[in-house]
Amino acid sequence: MIAPLKHTPAGASVDESTTPGRVGLAASQRASLFDALRARLRDTRGFMLAEQLVSVIFIGLLCVVVSAGIGAAMSAYANITMKTRADTMLTQAVELVSDELTYARDVEDDGGTWPDNPLYFTSATYHATAALQTHANGIWLNAAPAGQACLSAAQNGLTPELESLEYHEEATANAPANSWTFHITISSGDTVLAETTMTVKRIGS
Repeated sequence: MIAPLKHTPAGASVDESTTPGRVGLAASQRASLFDALRARLRDTRGFMLAEQLVSVIFIGLLCVVVSAGIGAAMSAYANITMKTRADTMLTQAVELVSDELTYARDVEDDGGTWPDNPLYFTSATYHATAALQTHANGIWLNAAPAGQACLSAAQNGLTPELESLEYHEEATANAPANSWTFHITISSGDTVLAETTMTVKRIGS
């Protein structure tokens, strides 16, 4: 039996959402929306990867800067340590040389230059004729026939040198009579890290 067609009066509204065609259209729109969301998520993941790459590069640059800063700090610390050692070595060398010259006896010459014209004196330590000389490994007291004694040895890359030595039998503008003037340097390679010029009075007789 064929069902009669339903007649819709003119001007009456029709619920189109319940029709099969409308239902299929709504499902298709939802599928398209899901596809768009998935595409958006894929785009977002790509953007996050770029961010991570930028972060890695930034962290790498920061590490380089920090490493350079640490290297500079360590270099500065090493320089300060080396300078402190040089100052300590200079103090010790000046004390030992001063003691030897202060109690020296029978100085053989007046004036003199170092190292072309070494000054000979009688060492109160060895009771023999001696002279102060600089070698590659430090400052030495050469006393014949007693031998040699190292007053200040090179160590830790630092080398003490007796650059000049003068004896003043008569008073001068810068030194009293019967006094010594000497100049000592502490070097690391070709760099002088510490130096001083001292004048000491000879009290030996």
